[in-house]
Amino acid sequence: MTTRKLNISRRVLIGSGLSAALLSASGLATANVGGGNKLVVIILRGAMDGLGAVPVIGREAGGDSLRRFRPDLIDAASTPLGEGFALHPALPNVARLIRKGQGRVMHAVAGPYRERSHFLAQDLLESGTPQFMSRDGWLNRALQHGPTALQAVAVGSSTPHIVKGPASVASWSPPILPEASDDTVTRLLELYGSDPRLEKALAQSVELSGTAMSDDMNGRRGKSGSRAARGDFTAITEAAGRLIKPAGGPDIAVLSLSGWDTHASQANLLGRQLGKLDEAILALETTLGPQWNKTLVTVVTEFGRTVRQNGTRGTDHGTGSVAFVLGGAVRGRGLLGAWPGVSDLKLFENRDLYPANDVRSLFMAALQQQFGFTRQQLSMQVFPETAGLPTLAL
Repeated sequence: MTTRKLNISRRVLIGSGLSAALLSASGLATANVGGGNKLVVIILRGAMDGLGAVPVIGREAGGDSLRRFRPDLIDAASTPLGEGFALHPALPNVARLIRKGQGRVMHAVAGPYRERSHFLAQDLLESGTPQFMSRDGWLNRALQHGPTALQAVAVGSSTPHIVKGPASVASWSPPILPEASDDTVTRLLELYGSDPRLEKALAQSVELSGTAMSDDMNGRRGKSGSRAARGDFTAITEAAGRLIKPAGGPDIAVLSLSGWDTHASQANLLGRQLGKLDEAILALETTLGPQWNKTLVTVVTEFGRTVRQNGTRGTDHGTGSVAFVLGGAVRGRGLLGAWPGVSDLKLFENRDLYPANDVRSLFMAALQQQFGFTRQQLSMQVFPETAGLPTLAL
Protein backbone atom coordinates (compact mmCIF):
# COMPACT_ATOMS: atom_id res chain seq x y z
CA MET A 1 0.00 0.00 0.00
CA THR A 2 1.04 3.64 -0.38
CA THR A 3 0.91 6.43 2.18
CA ARG A 4 1.82 9.21 -0.19
CA LYS A 5 -1.57 10.92 -0.10
CA LEU A 6 -1.50 11.23 3.69
CA ASN A 7 1.58 13.46 3.76
CA ILE A 8 2.74 11.83 7.02
CA SER A 9 5.62 13.63 8.67
CA ARG A 10 6.09 12.67 12.33
CA ARG A 11 2.42 13.29 13.01
CA VAL A 12 1.18 12.29 16.39
CA LEU A 13 -0.53 8.92 16.37
CA ILE A 14 -0.61 7.54 19.91
CA GLY A 15 -2.87 9.48 22.27
CA SER A 16 -4.19 11.79 19.57
CA GLY A 17 -7.70 10.47 19.18
CA LEU A 18 -6.82 7.22 17.36
CA SER A 19 -9.11 5.12 19.52
CA ALA A 20 -12.05 7.42 18.84
CA ALA A 21 -11.33 7.30 15.11
CA LEU A 22 -11.16 3.51 15.20
CA LEU A 23 -14.54 3.41 16.93
CA SER A 24 -16.22 5.80 14.51
CA ALA A 25 -14.24 4.39 11.56
CA SER A 26 -15.61 6.87 9.05
CA GLY A 27 -15.91 10.10 10.98
CA LEU A 28 -14.47 12.27 8.20
CA ALA A 29 -15.23 10.10 5.21
CA THR A 30 -18.14 12.11 3.84
CA ALA A 31 -17.22 15.25 1.98
CA ASN A 32 -18.52 18.53 3.34
CA VAL A 33 -21.82 19.28 1.63
CA GLY A 34 -23.07 21.96 3.98
CA GLY A 35 -22.49 24.75 1.45
CA GLY A 36 -19.27 25.80 3.14
CA ASN A 37 -20.99 27.11 6.27
CA LYS A 38 -19.44 26.18 9.61
CA LEU A 39 -20.73 26.03 13.17
CA VAL A 40 -18.60 26.03 16.33
CA VAL A 41 -20.23 25.23 19.68
CA ILE A 42 -18.23 26.28 22.76
CA ILE A 43 -19.50 25.07 26.14
CA LEU A 44 -18.29 26.96 29.22
CA ARG A 45 -18.45 24.36 31.98
CA GLY A 46 -18.96 25.46 35.57
CA ALA A 47 -21.72 28.06 35.10
CA MET A 48 -20.41 31.36 33.78
CA ASP A 49 -21.70 34.46 35.54
CA GLY A 50 -23.61 36.20 32.75
CA LEU A 51 -24.11 39.36 34.78
CA GLY A 52 -20.35 39.55 35.27
CA ALA A 53 -19.55 39.00 31.59
CA VAL A 54 -22.32 41.33 30.36
CA PRO A 55 -23.31 43.60 33.27
CA VAL A 56 -26.32 45.88 33.33
CA ILE A 57 -25.24 49.50 33.63
CA GLY A 58 -28.22 51.52 32.40
CA ARG A 59 -30.89 52.57 34.87
CA GLU A 60 -33.65 51.57 32.44
CA ALA A 61 -32.30 47.99 32.32
CA GLY A 62 -31.75 47.68 36.07
CA GLY A 63 -28.22 48.94 36.53
CA ASP A 64 -28.96 50.60 39.88
CA SER A 65 -30.29 47.32 41.28
CA LEU A 66 -27.29 45.34 40.07
CA ARG A 67 -24.83 47.77 41.65
CA ARG A 68 -26.70 47.43 44.92
CA PHE A 69 -26.66 43.63 44.71
CA ARG A 70 -23.00 43.45 43.65
CA PRO A 71 -20.97 46.30 45.15
CA ASP A 72 -17.67 44.45 44.59
CA LEU A 73 -18.30 42.69 41.27
CA ILE A 74 -19.08 45.38 38.69
CA ASP A 75 -15.94 46.39 36.78
CA ALA A 76 -15.92 50.14 36.18
CA ALA A 77 -13.88 49.62 32.99
CA SER A 78 -16.65 47.61 31.27
CA THR A 79 -17.25 48.51 27.62
CA PRO A 80 -20.73 49.98 26.93
CA LEU A 81 -22.73 47.99 24.37
CA GLY A 82 -25.88 50.11 24.23
CA GLU A 83 -29.40 49.25 25.40
CA GLY A 84 -28.20 49.60 28.99
CA PHE A 85 -25.61 46.80 28.87
CA ALA A 86 -21.82 46.59 28.92
CA LEU A 87 -19.10 44.02 28.25
CA HIS A 88 -16.43 42.94 30.72
CA PRO A 89 -13.08 44.65 29.91
CA ALA A 90 -11.39 41.23 29.51
CA LEU A 91 -13.36 40.74 26.26
CA PRO A 92 -11.88 43.33 23.85
CA ASN A 93 -11.99 41.01 20.82
CA VAL A 94 -15.60 40.08 21.49
CA ALA A 95 -16.35 43.81 21.81
CA ARG A 96 -14.65 44.42 18.46
CA LEU A 97 -16.75 41.72 16.80
CA ILE A 98 -19.98 43.12 18.25
CA ARG A 99 -19.09 46.63 17.03
CA LYS A 100 -18.48 45.39 13.47
CA GLY A 101 -21.73 43.43 13.37
CA GLN A 102 -20.15 40.00 13.92
CA GLY A 103 -21.38 39.40 17.43
CA ARG A 104 -24.60 39.40 19.45
CA VAL A 105 -25.54 38.71 23.06
CA MET A 106 -28.48 36.71 24.39
CA HIS A 107 -29.00 37.52 28.07
CA ALA A 108 -31.22 35.80 30.65
CA VAL A 109 -30.77 32.47 28.86
CA ALA A 110 -30.96 28.93 30.24
CA GLY A 111 -31.99 25.42 29.29
CA PRO A 112 -35.17 23.71 30.53
CA TYR A 113 -33.57 22.77 33.87
CA ARG A 114 -34.51 24.82 36.96
CA GLU A 115 -32.36 23.28 39.68
CA ARG A 116 -28.67 24.01 40.19
CA SER A 117 -26.63 20.85 39.67
CA HIS A 118 -23.76 21.25 37.21
CA PHE A 119 -24.01 17.63 36.08
CA LEU A 120 -27.75 17.62 35.44
CA ALA A 121 -27.75 21.06 33.83
CA GLN A 122 -24.95 20.11 31.44
CA ASP A 123 -26.76 16.88 30.62
CA LEU A 124 -29.89 18.75 29.54
CA LEU A 125 -27.90 21.46 27.76
CA GLU A 126 -26.22 18.81 25.62
CA SER A 127 -29.16 16.47 25.18
CA GLY A 128 -31.46 19.32 24.14
CA THR A 129 -34.43 17.68 25.85
CA PRO A 130 -36.29 18.14 29.16
CA GLN A 131 -35.52 14.48 29.98
CA PHE A 132 -32.45 13.50 31.99
CA MET A 133 -29.90 10.98 30.73
CA SER A 134 -30.95 11.06 27.09
CA ARG A 135 -29.08 8.42 25.09
CA ASP A 136 -27.90 10.89 22.47
CA GLY A 137 -27.00 14.56 22.20
CA TRP A 138 -28.86 17.14 20.14
CA LEU A 139 -25.98 17.62 17.74
CA ASN A 140 -25.84 13.90 16.99
CA ARG A 141 -29.57 13.96 16.25
CA ALA A 142 -28.97 16.92 13.95
CA LEU A 143 -26.41 14.86 12.05
CA GLN A 144 -28.95 12.04 11.72
CA HIS A 145 -31.83 14.18 10.49
CA GLY A 146 -30.25 17.12 8.67
CA PRO A 147 -31.40 18.28 5.24
CA THR A 148 -27.88 17.53 3.97
CA ALA A 149 -25.13 15.15 5.09
CA LEU A 150 -23.11 16.94 7.77
CA GLN A 151 -19.94 16.00 9.63
CA ALA A 152 -18.89 17.04 13.14
CA VAL A 153 -15.72 16.80 15.19
CA ALA A 154 -15.30 16.96 18.97
CA VAL A 155 -12.08 18.71 19.93
CA GLY A 156 -10.70 18.19 23.44
CA SER A 157 -9.63 15.61 25.96
CA SER A 158 -13.03 13.88 26.11
CA THR A 159 -16.03 13.34 23.87
CA PRO A 160 -18.98 15.41 25.16
CA HIS A 161 -22.53 14.09 25.39
CA ILE A 162 -23.73 16.62 22.82
CA VAL A 163 -22.20 14.54 19.97
CA LYS A 164 -22.93 11.05 21.33
CA GLY A 165 -25.38 8.85 19.47
CA PRO A 166 -25.76 6.65 16.39
CA ALA A 167 -24.32 9.15 13.89
CA SER A 168 -20.58 8.92 13.32
CA VAL A 169 -18.59 11.79 14.84
CA ALA A 170 -14.83 12.26 14.61
CA SER A 171 -12.80 13.37 17.61
CA TRP A 172 -9.38 14.87 18.22
CA SER A 173 -7.68 15.16 21.56
CA PRO A 174 -4.28 16.72 22.29
CA PRO A 175 -1.47 14.17 22.57
CA ILE A 176 0.02 13.48 25.97
CA LEU A 177 2.63 10.98 24.80
CA PRO A 178 5.64 11.54 22.53
CA GLU A 179 4.77 11.61 18.86
CA ALA A 180 5.28 8.47 16.80
CA SER A 181 8.05 8.32 14.21
CA ASP A 182 7.34 8.13 10.49
CA ASP A 183 8.55 4.53 10.56
CA THR A 184 6.12 3.60 13.33
CA VAL A 185 3.21 5.19 11.49
CA THR A 186 4.12 3.42 8.24
CA ARG A 187 4.46 0.05 9.95
CA LEU A 188 1.09 0.42 11.65
CA LEU A 189 -0.55 1.35 8.36
CA GLU A 190 0.97 -1.77 6.79
CA LEU A 191 -0.16 -3.87 9.75
CA TYR A 192 -3.75 -2.75 9.31
CA GLY A 193 -3.59 -3.00 5.53
CA SER A 194 -5.34 -6.37 5.50
CA ASP A 195 -8.43 -4.91 7.18
CA PRO A 196 -10.00 -2.18 5.00
CA ARG A 197 -12.08 -0.78 7.88
CA LEU A 198 -9.18 -0.47 10.32
CA GLU A 199 -6.80 0.76 7.63
CA LYS A 200 -9.23 3.52 6.68
CA ALA A 201 -9.80 4.50 10.31
CA LEU A 202 -6.08 4.64 11.06
CA ALA A 203 -5.34 6.71 7.97
CA GLN A 204 -8.10 9.16 8.91
CA SER A 205 -6.77 9.40 12.46
CA VAL A 206 -3.27 10.23 11.25
CA GLU A 207 -4.60 12.82 8.82
CA LEU A 208 -6.94 14.33 11.43
CA SER A 209 -4.16 14.62 13.98
CA GLY A 210 -1.76 16.11 11.47
CA THR A 211 -4.30 18.72 10.42
CA ALA A 212 -5.12 19.70 13.99
CA MET A 213 -1.50 19.99 15.10
CA SER A 214 0.07 21.76 12.14
CA ASP A 215 1.22 25.24 13.14
CA ASP A 216 2.66 26.60 9.91
CA MET A 217 1.25 30.07 10.50
CA ASN A 218 3.60 30.76 13.39
CA GLY A 219 6.44 28.51 12.26
CA ARG A 220 5.97 26.13 15.18
CA ARG A 221 4.79 22.93 13.48
CA GLY A 222 3.61 20.35 15.97
CA LYS A 223 3.89 22.43 19.13
CA SER A 224 0.22 23.31 19.38
CA GLY A 225 -0.60 19.75 20.38
CA SER A 226 1.55 19.93 23.51
CA ARG A 227 0.10 23.34 24.39
CA ALA A 228 -3.38 21.90 24.07
CA ALA A 229 -2.44 18.95 26.25
CA ARG A 230 -1.44 21.43 28.97
CA GLY A 231 -4.90 22.97 28.86
CA ASP A 232 -4.16 25.95 26.57
CA PHE A 233 -7.65 26.78 25.31
CA THR A 234 -6.25 28.96 22.54
CA ALA A 235 -4.38 25.94 21.19
CA ILE A 236 -7.61 23.93 21.30
CA THR A 237 -9.51 26.54 19.28
CA GLU A 238 -6.63 26.81 16.81
CA ALA A 239 -6.82 23.05 16.32
CA ALA A 240 -10.58 23.25 15.83
CA GLY A 241 -10.11 26.02 13.28
CA ARG A 242 -7.59 24.00 11.28
CA LEU A 243 -9.90 20.98 11.28
CA ILE A 244 -13.01 22.76 9.96
CA LYS A 245 -11.26 25.23 7.67
CA PRO A 246 -10.74 22.98 4.60
CA ALA A 247 -13.58 22.73 2.11
CA GLY A 248 -13.84 18.99 2.74
CA GLY A 249 -13.45 19.23 6.50
CA PRO A 250 -16.11 18.87 9.20
CA ASP A 251 -19.00 21.31 9.17
CA ILE A 252 -19.30 21.51 12.96
CA ALA A 253 -16.81 21.58 15.84
CA VAL A 254 -17.58 21.23 19.55
CA LEU A 255 -15.19 22.20 22.35
CA SER A 256 -15.33 23.07 26.04
CA LEU A 257 -13.63 25.43 28.49
CA SER A 258 -13.89 24.57 32.19
CA GLY A 259 -13.28 26.67 35.28
CA TRP A 260 -16.31 28.97 35.59
CA ASP A 261 -17.51 28.03 39.10
CA THR A 262 -16.77 31.35 40.81
CA HIS A 263 -17.96 30.93 44.41
CA ALA A 264 -15.18 33.12 45.86
CA SER A 265 -12.96 35.99 44.69
CA GLN A 266 -14.93 36.12 41.49
CA ALA A 267 -13.55 39.39 40.14
CA ASN A 268 -10.07 38.00 39.53
CA LEU A 269 -11.10 34.51 38.48
CA LEU A 270 -13.80 35.63 36.08
CA GLY A 271 -11.47 38.16 34.49
CA ARG A 272 -8.84 35.48 33.85
CA GLN A 273 -11.36 33.07 32.37
CA LEU A 274 -12.94 35.70 30.14
CA GLY A 275 -9.47 36.69 28.97
CA LYS A 276 -8.79 33.07 27.94
CA LEU A 277 -12.08 32.93 26.10
CA ASP A 278 -11.41 36.23 24.33
CA GLU A 279 -7.94 35.13 23.17
CA ALA A 280 -9.37 31.81 22.00
CA ILE A 281 -12.04 33.54 19.91
CA LEU A 282 -9.38 35.70 18.27
CA ALA A 283 -7.25 32.61 17.60
CA LEU A 284 -10.20 30.87 15.95
CA GLU A 285 -10.95 33.90 13.80
CA THR A 286 -7.30 34.19 12.75
CA THR A 287 -6.93 30.48 12.01
CA LEU A 288 -10.07 30.34 9.89
CA GLY A 289 -9.08 33.33 7.77
CA PRO A 290 -11.67 33.98 5.01
CA GLN A 291 -13.68 30.98 6.25
CA TRP A 292 -14.59 33.06 9.32
CA ASN A 293 -17.08 34.92 7.13
CA LYS A 294 -19.17 31.75 6.80
CA THR A 295 -18.75 30.63 10.40
CA LEU A 296 -21.13 30.96 13.34
CA VAL A 297 -19.82 30.47 16.89
CA THR A 298 -22.19 29.89 19.80
CA VAL A 299 -20.81 30.25 23.34
CA VAL A 300 -23.06 28.81 26.05
CA THR A 301 -22.98 27.65 29.67
CA GLU A 302 -25.17 25.33 31.75
CA PHE A 303 -26.73 28.02 33.98
CA GLY A 304 -25.94 31.40 35.48
CA ARG A 305 -25.16 32.59 38.99
CA THR A 306 -26.94 34.45 41.77
CA VAL A 307 -27.69 38.10 41.20
CA ARG A 308 -26.46 38.98 44.68
CA GLN A 309 -22.82 38.46 45.58
CA ASN A 310 -22.10 36.15 48.51
CA GLY A 311 -19.95 36.67 51.62
CA THR A 312 -16.74 35.62 49.87
CA ARG A 313 -17.14 38.12 47.04
CA GLY A 314 -18.29 35.42 44.67
CA THR A 315 -21.62 34.16 43.39
CA ASP A 316 -23.43 30.87 43.84
CA HIS A 317 -25.27 28.61 41.42
CA GLY A 318 -28.11 30.43 39.71
CA THR A 319 -30.37 30.18 36.67
CA GLY A 320 -30.25 32.72 33.83
CA SER A 321 -26.87 33.46 32.24
CA VAL A 322 -25.61 34.87 28.95
CA ALA A 323 -24.79 33.36 25.55
CA PHE A 324 -22.73 34.82 22.72
CA VAL A 325 -23.22 34.43 18.98
CA LEU A 326 -20.10 35.37 17.05
CA GLY A 327 -18.65 35.09 13.56
CA GLY A 328 -18.89 36.50 10.08
CA ALA A 329 -22.18 34.63 9.57
CA VAL A 330 -23.96 36.81 12.15
CA ARG A 331 -26.58 38.84 10.30
CA GLY A 332 -28.29 41.02 12.88
CA ARG A 333 -27.37 43.51 15.57
CA GLY A 334 -28.45 44.22 19.11
CA LEU A 335 -29.52 42.12 22.06
CA LEU A 336 -31.19 38.79 21.29
CA GLY A 337 -34.32 37.71 23.11
CA ALA A 338 -36.21 39.25 26.02
CA TRP A 339 -34.74 41.02 29.04
CA PRO A 340 -36.60 40.43 32.34
CA GLY A 341 -34.74 42.95 34.51
CA VAL A 342 -32.92 42.51 37.82
CA SER A 343 -35.05 44.32 40.38
CA ASP A 344 -36.13 42.47 43.54
CA LEU A 345 -39.57 41.73 42.13
CA LYS A 346 -38.24 40.28 38.88
CA LEU A 347 -35.75 37.72 40.20
CA PHE A 348 -36.33 34.00 39.82
CA GLU A 349 -36.97 32.51 43.26
CA ASN A 350 -35.83 35.84 44.74
CA ARG A 351 -32.20 35.12 43.90
CA ASP A 352 -31.47 34.50 40.19
CA LEU A 353 -31.72 36.22 36.84
CA TYR A 354 -35.04 35.06 35.42
CA PRO A 355 -34.57 32.59 32.49
CA ALA A 356 -36.55 34.57 29.92
CA ASN A 357 -34.89 32.86 26.92
CA ASP A 358 -34.42 29.18 26.11
CA VAL A 359 -30.94 28.24 24.87
CA ARG A 360 -32.51 25.70 22.52
CA SER A 361 -33.96 28.60 20.50
CA LEU A 362 -30.39 29.72 19.90
CA PHE A 363 -29.25 26.26 18.81
CA MET A 364 -32.22 25.89 16.47
CA ALA A 365 -31.60 29.28 14.90
CA ALA A 366 -27.95 28.36 14.30
CA LEU A 367 -28.88 25.08 12.58
CA GLN A 368 -31.55 26.80 10.50
CA GLN A 369 -29.27 29.59 9.36
CA GLN A 370 -26.12 27.59 8.72
CA PHE A 371 -27.47 24.34 7.31
CA GLY A 372 -31.06 24.86 6.16
CA PHE A 373 -32.94 22.89 8.80
CA THR A 374 -36.67 23.57 8.88
CA ARG A 375 -38.41 24.45 12.11
CA GLN A 376 -40.47 21.27 11.82
CA GLN A 377 -37.35 19.10 11.51
CA LEU A 378 -35.85 20.74 14.56
CA SER A 379 -38.89 20.59 16.84
CA MET A 380 -39.81 17.02 15.91
CA GLN A 381 -36.45 15.29 15.47
CA VAL A 382 -33.69 17.31 17.11
CA PHE A 383 -35.22 19.26 20.01
CA PRO A 384 -38.36 17.50 21.28
CA GLU A 385 -41.02 19.57 23.04
CA THR A 386 -39.87 22.91 21.60
CA ALA A 387 -42.73 23.67 19.20
CA GLY A 388 -43.79 26.67 21.28
CA LEU A 389 -40.39 28.35 21.47
CA PRO A 390 -39.96 31.64 19.58
CA THR A 391 -38.05 31.71 16.32
CA LEU A 392 -34.82 33.72 16.41
CA ALA A 393 -32.96 35.46 13.59
CA LEU A 394 -29.23 35.63 14.28
